[in-house]
Amino acid sequence: MYYGQRKIENPIRWAMVGGGIGSQIGYIHRSAALRDFNFQLVAGAFDINPERGKAFGKELHIAEDRLYPDYKTMFAEEAKRADGIQAVSIATPNGTHYEITKAALEAGLHVVCEKPLCFTTKEAEELEALAQKQNKIVGITYGYAGHQAIEEARQLVAEGKLGKIRIVQLQFAHGFHNVAVEKIQLPPNGA
Repeated sequence: MYYGQRKIENPIRWAMVGGGIGSQIGYIHRSAALRDFNFQLVAGAFDINPERGKAFGKELHIAEDRLYPDYKTMFAEEAKRADGIQAVSIATPNGTHYEITKAALEAGLHVVCEKPLCFTTKEAEELEALAQKQNKIVGITYGYAGHQAIEEARQLVAEGKLGKIRIVQLQFAHGFHNVAVEKIQLPPNGA
């Protein structure tokens, strides 16, 4: 149960990759992480457009010298700081999650990644091994997993009230998600 109580003495120094202006999920990551005062947003590479990302970070009251043009620069520069980031949220287009998560783990950071984490079992196994080697946590957000409608459906299935489930149809078509994934052009640097 959430009571808004601080659970740790020193908030985790945290950054975001993506999640800037117009992001469909950035606000949710920020509000969830900040609600109990256990995380402090101190840095970010919020947008593929560095100037737009910097302007957005200023609106969040992040120090200008901690607003970065891309995640690679952020990880490298923050590693040089005594007060550098300890964790990062990844809220970028789906095809960039694996690469950014891998870079974050290599930089010694804990990761909260928007779903999907990756697209192949090989990538998942590689990230799992790297997280274990680095002794870091990787969390993937499944916000609806505990939603009341999902719990109700789970209960109906468990009780056999829906009969034998033969097919499940889902739709998720909003924003850029309604474009065939094969037609999406990802930025070369993955920011």
